[in-house]
Amino acid sequence: MNHNRSQQALVHLSLLVSLLLTILPWPSTVQLFMPQWAAMVIAYWSLHDQNRSVMFLAFFYGLLLDILMGSLLGKHGMSLVALSFLVLKSAKQLRMTSFWQLMLMVLVLLFNDVIIRLFIDWVSFGYLPVWQDFLPLLTVILIWPWLHYLLNRINTHLKQH
Repeated sequence: MNHNRSQQALVHLSLLVSLLLTILPWPSTVQLFMPQWAAMVIAYWSLHDQNRSVMFLAFFYGLLLDILMGSLLGKHGMSLVALSFLVLKSAKQLRMTSFWQLMLMVLVLLFNDVIIRLFIDWVSFGYLPVWQDFLPLLTVILIWPWLHYLLNRINTHLKQH
């Protein structure tokens, strides 16, 4: 029972850190490549957490992200729930793939997340996507292995203690 409580605390802490990294004032050149931190953390927990409460957390933290960023209410919530659903549906297969195949699949799933958010912006505001909207996916390739490693190490440490 203690492990479940500490893992839930880790889930919330990692999501709060992802929100903090998202709202920090970064230079404009860095913002062009800024990945969706919350989406990467939701993808990780959807892959490694056995229950479906991650979808609820994805919606809750997505709404919180919408409020913090001043975006259309429900935009991030919907895209993160869709991401969580897709990862949860294929979690068994994804866990059995090699690390590099997993990274490519996460990249594809995060691409889907970007498409959903761009579609919502297009329907809501008539926003036409530009190629720079996809630059954060390049950063995901660099950050995902480290994020996955870090959260795995912390989670394994919590299981042992």
